[in-house]
Amino acid sequence: MQGQLPQDTSDRGTVIFVLGLLGFLVCQVCAPIAFFMGQSYRRNCLAEGMRPSGLGEAGRIMGLVGTILLAFGLVILALYFGFIFLMFFIAMFVTV
Repeated sequence: MQGQLPQDTSDRGTVIFVLGLLGFLVCQVCAPIAFFMGQSYRRNCLAEGMRPSGLGEAGRIMGLVGTILLAFGLVILALYFGFIFLMFFIAMFVTV
């Protein structure tokens, strides 16, 4: 086929996929690592004239979704503890 780039055959795409899967399902801290590694992998492949592997692309996308979920969870956690602190602060100074 004309105009198609050759597929990258390195194991880096598999590593990114595993990190993305771990970040999405088990350990959210792995998600940003997978996303940034996936971005770097994609850039390097395109610079070398190769197409990134499907596993690498899937890992990058799972890393992005996991990073968004991690950020959302941290915001919810901060709001929760902020609310607890506010209630403690109000209860401490408003008691009669």
